[in-house]
Amino acid sequence: MPFGGSLDTLLALAALLFLGGGMGLAYLLKSTESLYKRLRPLSTFRRVDAGLALAMEEGRRLHYTLGRGRLLRPGSGTSWVGLSVMTPLVRSALRGDAPPLVSAGDPGVTALAHPSLRSACAQARSPEAYSPDGLLLAGMDPASYGAGAALAAQQGRQAMTLALGHLGWEVALLADAAPRLVGGTEHPVGQAVLLATGDDALLGEEVFAAGAYTRAHPLHAASLWAQDAFRLLLIVILLVAGALALLARLAGL
Repeated sequence: MPFGGSLDTLLALAALLFLGGGMGLAYLLKSTESLYKRLRPLSTFRRVDAGLALAMEEGRRLHYTLGRGRLLRPGSGTSWVGLSVMTPLVRSALRGDAPPLVSAGDPGVTALAHPSLRSACAQARSPEAYSPDGLLLAGMDPASYGAGAALAAQQGRQAMTLALGHLGWEVALLADAAPRLVGGTEHPVGQAVLLATGDDALLGEEVFAAGAYTRAHPLHAASLWAQDAFRLLLIVILLVAGALALLARLAGL
């Protein structure tokens, strides 16, 4: 093969280039509102909005937990998603009286969450709401993280817990402790437990679309447009290839 790469590698690079170019074009050619207006409604984010409104009404706060995924390791994708949506979520939560509590199960994620929390407080014009005590390293293995996050969900009578990150069976501890629990993870065990015990759950690729639904940045929504365009292109290619193969068979080629 040219350039010393396999066909699979070249196809993967072509797909990445197409997705990246499509995302850039959608971001440049479409207005911000047009990027967001055709998003499919998801009940999980309606529950998040309702939970934030309830927290403001009752003077309670949001508990946001980022899971126990390690950065730059398998399972870290949802940790980056959780960090990306942290700023708009915290900014919305700061409209109430009590600042949110953020927990995580990895020191690296916790360290990166500090500037996001500080930025959200500054954007909400409430810099005094930022405090290192608002971030909790709940634990560094499934059992300790689950216990620590469950304890955080109970402290101060939290209005709801939003869990978004790498989560396994330990999410059951959260579900037992939190008054309301919604969230999502890429872990199959965590998805099953969250769907069975939580109030609502993000399934499959819905987790990775969270940035678009929370309006973290227009590029998140632009990426969904690019993915839809890529799916449509693949469908067309498959249909054309199938039609050509059928015609060749009928012609006896």
